[in-house]
Amino acid sequence: MSFMSEIKETIRSFQEEMLKSLQECLKIKSLSGEEEGTRRVLEYFLELGRSLGFEAKNIDNLGGVIEFGGDHNDGKDSGNSPGETIGIIVHLDVVPEGRGWKHEPFAGQIEDGKIYGRGAIDDKGPAISALYAMKAVKDSGFIPKGKIQMIIGLDEETSWAKTPKLLEKIPEPDFSFVPDSVFPLVIAEKGLVWLELKKVFKQKQIPDNQSPKPQSGFKIKKIEGGASLNIVPAYCEALLEIPEGEKNAVCRKLKQLISQSGFRLELMEKGTDATLASYGQPAHAFNCQEGQNAVAQLLVFLARAEVLEMLDLTDEQRKFITLFAQKIGLEHYGESLGLACEDDLTGKLTVNPGFLRMDHQALTLGLDIRFPAAERLESMLEKIKSAFRCFEAEQTVLDSLDSLSFSEDEEHIQKLLKVYRDFTGQQEVKALGTGGTTFAKAFKRAVAFGPTFPGTPKVEHQPDEYIEIEHLINCTEIYALAIKELTS
Repeated sequence: MSFMSEIKETIRSFQEEMLKSLQECLKIKSLSGEEEGTRRVLEYFLELGRSLGFEAKNIDNLGGVIEFGGDHNDGKDSGNSPGETIGIIVHLDVVPEGRGWKHEPFAGQIEDGKIYGRGAIDDKGPAISALYAMKAVKDSGFIPKGKIQMIIGLDEETSWAKTPKLLEKIPEPDFSFVPDSVFPLVIAEKGLVWLELKKVFKQKQIPDNQSPKPQSGFKIKKIEGGASLNIVPAYCEALLEIPEGEKNAVCRKLKQLISQSGFRLELMEKGTDATLASYGQPAHAFNCQEGQNAVAQLLVFLARAEVLEMLDLTDEQRKFITLFAQKIGLEHYGESLGLACEDDLTGKLTVNPGFLRMDHQALTLGLDIRFPAAERLESMLEKIKSAFRCFEAEQTVLDSLDSLSFSEDEEHIQKLLKVYRDFTGQQEVKALGTGGTTFAKAFKRAVAFGPTFPGTPKVEHQPDEYIEIEHLINCTEIYALAIKELTS
Protein backbone atom coordinates (compact mmCIF):
# COMPACT_ATOMS: atom_id res chain seq x y z
CA MET A 1 0.00 0.00 0.00
CA SER A 2 1.35 3.45 -0.91
CA PHE A 3 1.89 6.05 1.82
CA MET A 4 -0.90 8.18 0.33
CA SER A 5 -3.37 5.28 0.42
CA GLU A 6 -2.33 4.40 3.96
CA ILE A 7 -2.74 7.98 5.13
CA LYS A 8 -6.17 8.27 3.54
CA GLU A 9 -7.32 5.08 5.25
CA THR A 10 -5.91 6.16 8.62
CA ILE A 11 -7.56 9.58 8.50
CA ARG A 12 -10.93 8.14 7.52
CA SER A 13 -10.71 5.82 10.53
CA PHE A 14 -10.66 8.75 12.99
CA GLN A 15 -12.94 11.11 11.06
CA GLU A 16 -15.68 11.15 13.71
CA GLU A 17 -13.17 11.83 16.47
CA MET A 18 -11.70 14.72 14.49
CA LEU A 19 -15.15 16.25 13.88
CA LYS A 20 -16.01 16.07 17.58
CA SER A 21 -12.72 17.75 18.43
CA LEU A 22 -13.45 20.56 15.98
CA GLN A 23 -16.96 20.98 17.37
CA GLU A 24 -15.61 21.36 20.90
CA CYS A 25 -13.03 23.88 19.67
CA LEU A 26 -15.71 25.93 17.85
CA LYS A 27 -17.84 26.07 20.99
CA ILE A 28 -15.19 28.15 22.74
CA LYS A 29 -15.76 31.84 22.04
CA SER A 30 -12.13 32.86 21.61
CA LEU A 31 -12.43 36.40 20.28
CA SER A 32 -9.07 37.93 19.44
CA GLY A 33 -7.96 40.26 22.20
CA GLU A 34 -10.17 38.69 24.88
CA GLU A 35 -7.97 36.88 27.36
CA GLU A 36 -10.44 34.43 28.90
CA GLY A 37 -11.64 32.86 25.66
CA THR A 38 -8.22 32.63 24.02
CA ARG A 39 -6.73 31.05 27.13
CA ARG A 40 -9.53 28.50 27.30
CA VAL A 41 -9.17 27.50 23.66
CA LEU A 42 -5.39 27.20 24.01
CA GLU A 43 -5.72 24.87 26.98
CA TYR A 44 -8.32 22.80 25.14
CA PHE A 45 -6.10 22.45 22.08
CA LEU A 46 -2.96 21.61 24.06
CA GLU A 47 -4.81 18.95 26.04
CA LEU A 48 -6.11 17.51 22.78
CA GLY A 49 -2.54 17.36 21.50
CA ARG A 50 -1.45 15.50 24.63
CA SER A 51 -4.32 13.03 24.27
CA LEU A 52 -3.10 12.27 20.74
CA GLY A 53 0.35 11.37 22.06
CA PHE A 54 2.30 14.59 21.50
CA GLU A 55 4.32 16.81 23.78
CA ALA A 56 2.39 20.05 24.29
CA LYS A 57 3.45 23.22 26.11
CA ASN A 58 1.72 26.42 27.14
CA ILE A 59 4.23 29.24 26.66
CA ASP A 60 3.19 31.73 29.36
CA ASN A 61 -0.33 32.04 27.85
CA LEU A 62 1.22 33.75 24.82
CA GLY A 63 0.54 30.68 22.71
CA GLY A 64 1.65 27.09 22.63
CA VAL A 65 3.67 24.39 20.88
CA ILE A 66 2.85 20.78 20.04
CA GLU A 67 5.84 18.70 18.95
CA PHE A 68 6.61 15.38 17.27
CA GLY A 69 9.97 13.80 16.36
CA GLY A 70 13.43 15.21 16.80
CA ASP A 71 15.20 12.09 18.01
CA HIS A 72 16.30 10.70 14.66
CA ASN A 73 18.26 13.42 12.93
CA ASP A 74 20.96 11.81 10.80
CA GLY A 75 19.46 13.45 7.70
CA LYS A 76 21.32 11.19 5.28
CA ASP A 77 20.05 11.28 1.73
CA SER A 78 17.50 13.84 2.86
CA GLY A 79 16.56 17.24 1.51
CA ASN A 80 16.64 18.41 5.13
CA SER A 81 19.78 19.18 7.09
CA PRO A 82 20.29 17.22 10.34
CA GLY A 83 18.00 18.47 13.07
CA GLU A 84 15.90 20.71 10.83
CA THR A 85 12.61 21.76 12.38
CA ILE A 86 9.53 22.02 10.19
CA GLY A 87 6.83 24.28 11.61
CA ILE A 88 3.07 24.35 11.19
CA ILE A 89 1.70 27.74 12.26
CA VAL A 90 -1.97 28.01 13.29
CA HIS A 91 -4.11 30.42 15.28
CA LEU A 92 -7.12 29.83 17.51
CA ASP A 93 -8.39 33.39 17.96
CA VAL A 94 -11.36 34.48 15.86
CA VAL A 95 -13.01 37.71 14.72
CA PRO A 96 -16.36 38.79 16.25
CA GLU A 97 -19.35 36.83 14.97
CA GLY A 98 -21.16 39.86 13.55
CA ARG A 99 -24.74 39.83 12.29
CA GLY A 100 -26.81 37.66 9.99
CA TRP A 101 -26.15 34.12 11.23
CA LYS A 102 -28.72 31.36 10.64
CA HIS A 103 -26.64 28.85 12.59
CA GLU A 104 -25.30 29.43 16.08
CA PRO A 105 -21.81 30.95 15.67
CA PHE A 106 -20.35 29.08 18.65
CA ALA A 107 -22.06 25.69 18.53
CA GLY A 108 -20.24 23.66 15.87
CA GLN A 109 -23.48 22.56 14.22
CA ILE A 110 -23.25 19.97 11.45
CA GLU A 111 -25.72 20.22 8.60
CA ASP A 112 -25.67 19.03 4.99
CA GLY A 113 -22.06 17.90 5.16
CA LYS A 114 -20.80 21.17 6.64
CA ILE A 115 -19.68 22.17 10.11
CA TYR A 116 -20.62 25.75 11.01
CA GLY A 117 -19.04 28.20 13.42
CA ARG A 118 -16.84 31.24 13.74
CA GLY A 119 -13.36 29.92 13.02
CA ALA A 120 -14.49 26.85 11.08
CA ILE A 121 -12.29 27.80 8.11
CA ASP A 122 -10.25 30.57 9.80
CA ASP A 123 -8.42 28.97 11.51
CA LYS A 124 -9.74 26.34 13.94
CA GLY A 125 -10.75 23.87 11.24
CA PRO A 126 -7.31 23.93 9.57
CA ALA A 127 -5.61 23.79 13.00
CA ILE A 128 -7.53 20.62 13.89
CA SER A 129 -6.81 19.28 10.41
CA ALA A 130 -3.06 19.85 10.77
CA LEU A 131 -3.00 18.34 14.27
CA TYR A 132 -4.72 15.17 13.09
CA ALA A 133 -2.37 15.12 10.09
CA MET A 134 0.47 14.91 12.59
CA LYS A 135 -1.38 12.05 14.30
CA ALA A 136 -1.82 10.21 10.99
CA VAL A 137 1.90 10.50 10.22
CA LYS A 138 2.84 9.34 13.73
CA ASP A 139 0.39 6.41 13.61
CA SER A 140 1.85 5.33 10.26
CA GLY A 141 5.17 4.62 11.96
CA PHE A 142 7.03 7.19 9.86
CA ILE A 143 10.08 8.60 11.63
CA PRO A 144 10.78 12.22 10.62
CA LYS A 145 14.37 13.41 10.15
CA GLY A 146 14.12 16.41 12.38
CA LYS A 147 11.29 17.87 14.44
CA ILE A 148 7.71 18.78 13.52
CA GLN A 149 6.58 21.71 15.63
CA MET A 150 3.07 23.13 15.59
CA ILE A 151 3.05 26.71 16.89
CA ILE A 152 -0.30 28.00 18.15
CA GLY A 153 -0.95 31.74 18.09
CA LEU A 154 -3.70 33.69 19.83
CA ASP A 155 -3.63 37.15 18.24
CA GLU A 156 -3.57 36.67 14.47
CA GLU A 157 -6.85 38.53 13.95
CA THR A 158 -5.69 41.67 15.78
CA SER A 159 -2.37 43.47 16.08
CA TRP A 160 0.33 40.91 16.84
CA ALA A 161 1.30 41.73 20.42
CA LYS A 162 1.67 38.23 21.88
CA THR A 163 3.27 36.45 18.93
CA PRO A 164 6.61 38.37 18.92
CA LYS A 165 6.91 37.67 22.66
CA LEU A 166 6.11 34.00 22.01
CA LEU A 167 8.91 33.82 19.43
CA GLU A 168 11.35 35.26 21.96
CA LYS A 169 10.77 32.18 24.10
CA ILE A 170 11.00 29.42 21.48
CA PRO A 171 13.41 28.76 18.59
CA GLU A 172 11.89 29.50 15.20
CA PRO A 173 11.44 26.53 12.84
CA ASP A 174 13.80 26.32 9.87
CA PHE A 175 10.81 26.40 7.53
CA SER A 176 7.05 26.55 8.20
CA PHE A 177 3.75 26.43 6.44
CA VAL A 178 0.62 28.24 7.54
CA PRO A 179 -2.78 26.58 6.80
CA ASP A 180 -4.65 29.88 6.67
CA SER A 181 -4.92 31.00 3.05
CA VAL A 182 -5.37 29.20 -0.27
CA PHE A 183 -4.00 26.29 -2.26
CA PRO A 184 -1.88 25.50 -4.14
CA LEU A 185 0.63 27.71 -2.26
CA VAL A 186 1.13 31.40 -1.50
CA ILE A 187 4.67 32.73 -1.94
CA ALA A 188 3.85 36.46 -1.89
CA GLU A 189 1.63 38.47 0.47
CA LYS A 190 0.76 42.14 0.45
CA GLY A 191 2.04 44.40 3.18
CA LEU A 192 -0.35 45.80 5.78
CA VAL A 193 -0.94 49.13 7.50
CA TRP A 194 -3.68 49.62 10.08
CA LEU A 195 -4.19 53.36 10.41
CA GLU A 196 -6.35 55.20 12.93
CA LEU A 197 -7.40 58.81 12.48
CA LYS A 198 -8.56 60.72 15.57
CA LYS A 199 -9.82 64.25 15.71
CA VAL A 200 -11.33 66.34 18.50
CA PHE A 201 -13.68 68.91 17.00
CA LYS A 202 -13.32 72.53 17.95
CA GLN A 203 -16.43 73.75 19.71
CA LYS A 204 -17.86 77.13 18.72
CA GLN A 205 -18.10 79.56 21.61
CA ILE A 206 -21.38 81.52 21.69
CA PRO A 207 -21.00 85.01 23.19
CA ASP A 208 -22.98 85.58 26.39
CA ASN A 209 -25.09 88.29 24.73
CA GLN A 210 -26.19 85.95 21.92
CA SER A 211 -28.67 83.11 21.87
CA PRO A 212 -27.97 79.89 19.96
CA LYS A 213 -29.24 79.94 16.40
CA PRO A 214 -32.48 78.00 16.01
CA GLN A 215 -31.94 74.55 14.55
CA SER A 216 -33.10 73.77 11.06
CA GLY A 217 -33.00 70.39 9.34
CA PHE A 218 -31.56 67.66 11.54
CA LYS A 219 -28.46 67.01 13.63
CA ILE A 220 -26.25 63.94 13.86
CA LYS A 221 -25.92 62.90 17.48
CA LYS A 222 -23.49 60.12 16.63
CA ILE A 223 -22.40 57.69 13.93
CA GLU A 224 -21.18 54.19 14.77
CA GLY A 225 -20.21 51.40 12.41
CA GLY A 226 -17.80 48.51 12.06
CA ALA A 227 -16.09 46.36 14.67
CA SER A 228 -12.88 44.99 13.18
CA LEU A 229 -10.43 46.59 10.77
CA ASN A 230 -9.98 43.46 8.69
CA ILE A 231 -13.70 43.05 7.97
CA VAL A 232 -15.75 45.13 5.56
CA PRO A 233 -18.37 46.57 7.96
CA ALA A 234 -21.85 45.19 7.31
CA TYR A 235 -23.70 47.75 9.46
CA CYS A 236 -23.43 51.41 10.36
CA GLU A 237 -25.97 53.78 11.87
CA ALA A 238 -26.41 57.48 12.44
CA LEU A 239 -28.56 58.64 15.34
CA LEU A 240 -30.40 61.76 14.19
CA GLU A 241 -32.06 64.54 16.18
CA ILE A 242 -34.94 66.18 14.30
CA PRO A 243 -36.93 69.19 15.56
CA GLU A 244 -40.48 68.12 16.42
CA GLY A 245 -42.09 70.63 14.12
CA GLU A 246 -40.02 69.54 11.15
CA LYS A 247 -39.99 65.80 11.74
CA ASN A 248 -42.64 64.74 9.25
CA ALA A 249 -41.23 66.86 6.43
CA VAL A 250 -37.61 65.88 7.13
CA CYS A 251 -38.39 62.17 7.32
CA ARG A 252 -40.43 62.25 4.12
CA LYS A 253 -37.61 63.99 2.29
CA LEU A 254 -34.95 61.61 3.68
CA LYS A 255 -36.96 58.55 2.68
CA GLN A 256 -37.37 59.96 -0.81
CA LEU A 257 -33.63 60.56 -1.11
CA ILE A 258 -32.91 57.05 0.20
CA SER A 259 -35.16 55.48 -2.43
CA GLN A 260 -33.40 57.49 -5.14
CA SER A 261 -29.89 56.64 -3.92
CA GLY A 262 -29.87 52.93 -4.68
CA PHE A 263 -28.18 52.35 -1.32
CA ARG A 264 -29.30 49.84 1.31
CA LEU A 265 -30.44 52.41 3.85
CA GLU A 266 -33.39 52.54 6.23
CA LEU A 267 -34.82 55.38 8.30
CA MET A 268 -36.37 54.30 11.60
CA GLU A 269 -38.30 56.90 13.60
CA LYS A 270 -38.52 57.00 17.38
CA GLY A 271 -39.85 60.07 19.23
CA THR A 272 -37.85 63.15 18.31
CA ASP A 273 -34.97 60.94 17.21
CA ALA A 274 -34.51 58.75 14.17
CA THR A 275 -31.90 56.18 13.18
CA LEU A 276 -30.47 56.09 9.69
CA ALA A 277 -29.23 52.52 9.25
CA SER A 278 -26.80 51.46 6.55
CA TYR A 279 -26.59 47.78 5.54
CA GLY A 280 -23.57 46.41 3.72
CA GLN A 281 -22.08 43.07 2.80
CA PRO A 282 -19.18 41.76 4.89
CA ALA A 283 -16.00 40.46 3.33
CA HIS A 284 -12.39 40.07 4.38
CA ALA A 285 -10.58 43.39 4.12
CA PHE A 286 -8.01 42.04 1.65
CA ASN A 287 -10.93 41.35 -0.71
CA CYS A 288 -12.82 44.52 0.25
CA GLN A 289 -14.00 44.94 -3.35
CA GLU A 290 -16.14 41.83 -2.87
CA GLY A 291 -18.11 43.40 -0.02
CA GLN A 292 -20.25 46.48 0.43
CA ASN A 293 -18.96 48.90 3.06
CA ALA A 294 -21.80 50.13 5.28
CA VAL A 295 -19.67 52.94 6.78
CA ALA A 296 -18.62 54.31 3.39
CA GLN A 297 -22.15 53.97 2.03
CA LEU A 298 -23.63 56.01 4.88
CA LEU A 299 -21.06 58.81 4.65
CA VAL A 300 -21.35 59.06 0.87
CA PHE A 301 -25.13 59.38 1.26
CA LEU A 302 -24.77 62.09 3.91
CA ALA A 303 -22.33 63.97 1.66
CA ARG A 304 -24.87 64.30 -1.15
CA ALA A 305 -25.79 67.93 -1.74
CA GLU A 306 -29.52 67.38 -1.14
CA VAL A 307 -28.79 65.72 2.22
CA LEU A 308 -26.14 68.23 3.27
CA GLU A 309 -28.68 71.02 2.75
CA MET A 310 -30.87 69.42 5.42
CA LEU A 311 -28.05 68.74 7.88
CA ASP A 312 -27.32 71.02 10.80
CA LEU A 313 -23.61 70.23 11.20
CA THR A 314 -20.61 71.86 12.76
CA ASP A 315 -18.06 73.06 10.22
CA GLU A 316 -15.68 70.24 11.14
CA GLN A 317 -18.32 67.53 10.90
CA ARG A 318 -19.31 68.84 7.49
CA LYS A 319 -15.69 69.00 6.34
CA PHE A 320 -14.99 65.41 7.42
CA ILE A 321 -18.08 63.95 5.76
CA THR A 322 -17.41 65.84 2.53
CA LEU A 323 -13.71 64.97 2.51
CA PHE A 324 -14.40 61.29 3.19
CA ALA A 325 -16.75 61.14 0.22
CA GLN A 326 -14.18 62.86 -2.01
CA LYS A 327 -11.03 61.02 -0.95
CA ILE A 328 -12.30 57.56 0.03
CA GLY A 329 -15.97 57.25 -0.90
CA LEU A 330 -16.90 53.88 -2.36
CA GLU A 331 -13.49 53.30 -3.92
CA HIS A 332 -11.47 50.23 -2.99
CA TYR A 333 -8.05 50.97 -4.45
CA GLY A 334 -7.02 54.37 -3.07
CA GLU A 335 -7.31 56.19 -6.38
CA SER A 336 -8.51 59.55 -5.04
CA LEU A 337 -6.00 59.37 -2.18
CA GLY A 338 -3.19 59.07 -4.72
CA LEU A 339 -2.21 55.65 -3.37
CA ALA A 340 -3.15 53.43 -6.32
CA CYS A 341 -0.43 50.89 -7.22
CA GLU A 342 -0.25 47.20 -8.13
CA ASP A 343 2.00 44.31 -9.12
CA ASP A 344 1.46 41.18 -11.19
CA LEU A 345 1.53 38.68 -8.31
CA THR A 346 -0.53 40.33 -5.57
CA GLY A 347 -2.59 42.93 -7.46
CA LYS A 348 -3.84 46.35 -6.38
CA LEU A 349 -3.45 48.28 -3.15
CA THR A 350 -6.73 48.21 -1.19
CA VAL A 351 -8.27 50.57 1.38
CA ASN A 352 -11.01 49.38 3.77
CA PRO A 353 -12.61 51.80 6.28
CA GLY A 354 -13.12 49.25 9.04
CA PHE A 355 -14.80 51.30 11.76
CA LEU A 356 -16.08 54.79 12.49
CA ARG A 357 -17.14 56.51 15.71
CA MET A 358 -18.25 60.13 15.44
CA ASP A 359 -20.32 62.56 17.49
CA HIS A 360 -20.37 66.36 17.85
CA GLN A 361 -17.16 66.28 19.89
CA ALA A 362 -14.79 63.91 18.07
CA LEU A 363 -14.27 61.20 15.49
CA THR A 364 -12.24 58.00 15.21
CA LEU A 365 -11.80 56.31 11.84
CA GLY A 366 -9.92 53.03 11.40
CA LEU A 367 -8.57 51.86 8.04
CA ASP A 368 -7.06 48.62 6.75
CA ILE A 369 -4.61 49.28 3.89
CA ARG A 370 -2.94 46.44 1.95
CA PHE A 371 -0.11 47.26 -0.46
CA PRO A 372 1.43 45.08 -3.20
CA ALA A 373 4.32 42.73 -2.40
CA ALA A 374 6.57 44.68 -4.79
CA GLU A 375 6.35 47.70 -2.45
CA ARG A 376 8.23 48.12 0.83
CA LEU A 377 6.71 49.13 4.16
CA GLU A 378 8.98 52.09 4.89
CA SER A 379 8.18 53.96 1.69
CA MET A 380 4.48 53.02 1.80
CA LEU A 381 4.11 54.37 5.34
CA GLU A 382 5.32 57.78 4.17
CA LYS A 383 2.92 57.77 1.21
CA ILE A 384 -0.02 56.69 3.36
CA LYS A 385 0.61 59.29 6.07
CA SER A 386 0.93 61.98 3.43
CA ALA A 387 -2.30 60.90 1.70
CA PHE A 388 -4.35 61.21 4.92
CA ARG A 389 -2.94 64.55 6.12
CA CYS A 390 -5.82 66.28 4.37
CA PHE A 391 -8.10 65.02 7.17
CA GLU A 392 -6.11 67.16 9.66
CA ALA A 393 -6.40 64.39 12.23
CA GLU A 394 -4.00 62.66 14.59
CA GLN A 395 -2.61 59.57 12.84
CA THR A 396 -1.72 56.40 14.70
CA VAL A 397 -0.33 53.30 13.01
CA LEU A 398 -2.00 50.55 15.02
CA ASP A 399 -0.08 47.83 13.23
CA SER A 400 2.11 47.41 10.17
CA LEU A 401 3.68 44.46 8.38
CA ASP A 402 6.03 44.40 5.46
CA SER A 403 5.19 42.40 2.36
CA LEU A 404 6.48 38.86 1.89
CA SER A 405 7.87 37.01 -1.12
CA PHE A 406 9.71 33.74 -1.85
CA SER A 407 11.20 32.28 -4.99
CA GLU A 408 9.14 29.44 -6.47
CA ASP A 409 12.42 27.58 -7.07
CA GLU A 410 13.19 27.32 -3.34
CA GLU A 411 13.46 23.66 -2.25
CA HIS A 412 10.74 23.65 0.40
CA ILE A 413 8.40 25.51 -1.97
CA GLN A 414 8.93 22.87 -4.63
CA LYS A 415 8.18 20.10 -2.13
CA LEU A 416 4.86 21.65 -1.12
CA LEU A 417 3.91 22.23 -4.74
CA LYS A 418 4.73 18.58 -5.48
CA VAL A 419 2.43 17.43 -2.66
CA TYR A 420 -0.47 19.49 -4.00
CA ARG A 421 0.13 18.52 -7.62
CA ASP A 422 0.36 14.81 -6.81
CA PHE A 423 -2.73 14.91 -4.58
CA THR A 424 -4.92 16.74 -7.09
CA GLY A 425 -3.36 15.57 -10.33
CA GLN A 426 -3.04 19.23 -11.39
CA GLN A 427 0.58 19.22 -12.49
CA GLU A 428 0.55 22.69 -14.09
CA VAL A 429 -0.48 24.75 -11.05
CA LYS A 430 1.87 27.49 -9.88
CA ALA A 431 2.40 29.35 -6.64
CA LEU A 432 0.27 32.42 -5.98
CA GLY A 433 0.32 35.89 -4.48
CA THR A 434 -2.43 37.23 -2.22
CA GLY A 435 -3.68 40.33 -0.47
CA GLY A 436 -4.25 38.35 2.70
CA THR A 437 -1.96 38.63 5.70
CA THR A 438 -1.14 35.38 7.44
CA PHE A 439 1.12 34.40 10.30
CA ALA A 440 3.77 33.67 7.64
CA LYS A 441 4.81 37.31 8.04
CA ALA A 442 5.56 36.80 11.72
CA PHE A 443 8.23 34.20 10.91
CA LYS A 444 11.53 34.39 9.06
CA ARG A 445 10.79 31.50 6.69
CA ALA A 446 7.13 30.63 6.30
CA VAL A 447 4.55 30.42 3.51
CA ALA A 448 0.78 29.94 3.44
CA PHE A 449 -0.44 26.51 2.24
CA GLY A 450 -4.22 26.07 1.98
CA PRO A 451 -6.78 25.36 3.29
CA THR A 452 -9.08 26.89 0.64
CA PHE A 453 -9.14 25.24 -2.78
CA PRO A 454 -9.44 27.30 -5.98
CA GLY A 455 -13.07 28.14 -6.70
CA THR A 456 -14.21 27.52 -3.13
CA PRO A 457 -16.58 30.20 -1.74
CA LYS A 458 -14.90 32.68 0.60
CA VAL A 459 -16.69 32.24 3.92
CA GLU A 460 -14.07 33.39 6.41
CA HIS A 461 -15.23 36.38 8.48
CA GLN A 462 -18.74 35.90 7.04
CA PRO A 463 -22.04 34.97 8.73
CA ASP A 464 -22.50 31.18 8.75
CA GLU A 465 -18.80 30.51 8.29
CA TYR A 466 -18.28 26.80 7.66
CA ILE A 467 -15.97 24.09 6.42
CA GLU A 468 -17.24 21.14 4.42
CA ILE A 469 -16.43 17.85 6.12
CA GLU A 470 -14.96 16.41 2.92
CA HIS A 471 -12.83 19.55 2.59
CA LEU A 472 -11.55 19.05 6.15
CA ILE A 473 -10.62 15.45 5.36
CA ASN A 474 -8.85 16.39 2.12
CA CYS A 475 -6.83 19.07 3.92
CA THR A 476 -5.82 16.59 6.60
CA GLU A 477 -4.56 14.19 3.93
CA ILE A 478 -2.62 16.94 2.14
CA TYR A 479 -1.04 18.18 5.37
CA ALA A 480 -0.02 14.65 6.34
CA LEU A 481 1.66 14.19 2.95
CA ALA A 482 3.34 17.59 3.31
CA ILE A 483 4.74 16.67 6.75
CA LYS A 484 6.27 13.49 5.31
CA GLU A 485 7.64 15.24 2.22
CA LEU A 486 9.27 18.03 4.24
CA THR A 487 10.83 15.69 6.83
CA SER A 488 11.99 12.77 4.66
